[in-house]
Amino acid sequence: MVTTVFNRFPELTILINNAGVQIPLSFSDGIADETCIDLELATNLIAPIKLSNRMLPLLCRQKSAALVFVGSALASVPKYGAPVYSSSKAAMHSFAQSLRAQLKGSAVQVFEVIPDLVDTAMTAGRHNVKKIQPEKLAATVMEALKKNRHEILIGRTSLLYAINRLSPKLARRIINQIS
Repeated sequence: MVTTVFNRFPELTILINNAGVQIPLSFSDGIADETCIDLELATNLIAPIKLSNRMLPLLCRQKSAALVFVGSALASVPKYGAPVYSSSKAAMHSFAQSLRAQLKGSAVQVFEVIPDLVDTAMTAGRHNVKKIQPEKLAATVMEALKKNRHEILIGRTSLLYAINRLSPKLARRIINQIS
């Protein structure tokens, strides 16, 4: 796939790592399903790291380029029923920060988007919760990229992060009531 992109789109200036899967897992019942663990880690962490690694040579050739990672507030305020998802997003946040520092001064800027709950297939079963529409999310992200905001908090995530700074216990209670 990367070779095809290099050949067909040699002037590509942005890679958006937006894949994600969240599987409810409980470790308290004994051994959790390791197939689910592998899938979440491969999708949420390993694939974006490897794809970014392989696309960086193309992005570095441009006058200006961007790597975008779609993270989650669960990286900072974990959801107890989704420990692998929360952990994978925390690791992705750390990777994005480290990569941003390594690429400072290069043509490639690294951005992280931390959206509110988005109306997608992953959140389809959550009916009593306010969700942002994907189109509105995309428009908001594009505006933030133009302003060079490297950590882009969307919707209620700003409020959640403020609450987490003041009372982590309250932030965790809020997140774990939403499930």
